[in-house]
Amino acid sequence: MTRKIRISDRKTAMKMVPKSDLRPVSAAWRLALLCLLVVLVISAIGYAPTRALAGDTGVWSLLVGMGIALAAGLAGLLPPVVALRRPPHQRMVGVLTGMAIRFMLTLTLLILALLFGQVSKIALVTWTAIGYLAMLAVDTAGVTWMLKRAKRTAT
Repeated sequence: MTRKIRISDRKTAMKMVPKSDLRPVSAAWRLALLCLLVVLVISAIGYAPTRALAGDTGVWSLLVGMGIALAAGLAGLLPPVVALRRPPHQRMVGVLTGMAIRFMLTLTLLILALLFGQVSKIALVTWTAIGYLAMLAVDTAGVTWMLKRAKRTAT
């Protein structure tokens, strides 16, 4: 049996949520720097084989694909960070919203790059997928870390 929560109860519930010991801004910066580091490492590892297989156009595709993945990964971090000091159900909404933003932005930017960019299409799709999966792993680990550090709602 569920009970409807009145507006006054919601305000009371928000007051009951203890402040997190984790600062959202510092957590966001840490995760953003980690995402950038992962993109740089993957790009450095993939530079030589991409250049050998696809030439300069392939290297450009590598950079564009990793840029797409990084932009989408950073945009997907915003909702969970904003929801960090909210009650647990709103934190989960933030996490799911971040996942949706990351996926839709990656897909949109990839389609635009394929249509209007002068890139190697196979290399672009390959490196965007690799970057997306890497950002997904980093973001998942980072958001899980943030949520574990956040204090739970008082009951």
